[in-house]
Amino acid sequence: MGKNAFSFQRMRENARIQPMKDGSGWKRRFLFHCTIFGVAFCITCLYHGMRGIMRLGGMVASGGPYAIEHPAPHWVWLMPLSIVLGMIFFFLNLFSGPDGDGINLMPLAWPGLFLALGWNFLEFTFNPPGGGLAWGWLVCGVLFVLMGGLPLLLVFKAAREKISSKLRNGAGLGPYLWQWLLAAGGIVLGIVFFKGVAG
Repeated sequence: MGKNAFSFQRMRENARIQPMKDGSGWKRRFLFHCTIFGVAFCITCLYHGMRGIMRLGGMVASGGPYAIEHPAPHWVWLMPLSIVLGMIFFFLNLFSGPDGDGINLMPLAWPGLFLALGWNFLEFTFNPPGGGLAWGWLVCGVLFVLMGGLPLLLVFKAAREKISSKLRNGAGLGPYLWQWLLAAGGIVLGIVFFKGVAG
């Protein structure tokens, strides 16, 4: 892989973040895989929470001396919690992620987040509450798609080079499959959890 290729390993080196010691063994691997599952779960909860808020007009509130047109739903606490937990999982991944040429799907978190939220903006642009066209959401949608799509090109380039290298060396792609299954599990559980909480 090229010297300047995008990777979390290079991010750790540039930030001088020391990964967990190799002696942590299964604990380190378990923590690493939890971060993949956890970030997928948090992005899913945030995605569905955003959709619920946008159906109410994109602005809700609770309490205070003023009349509230759209009261905040009882599950609104899930959104800030998803953001905070997602960031915690992300930074834990920097410490627990594989060293060297190890497989790590976490670089997909940024594109996944912004493309998912960008889709919400674009979808509700043409079908906002009350009808019409929501130009403000259109601008946000385009910006979010660009913020997610451009980094995705960098991630795909690095992933393609790494996969090609592994195939040339006869190494399997099992770690990719396992992490994709964890991400899919996080998405499914996030959907079930959000529906259970939101009703």
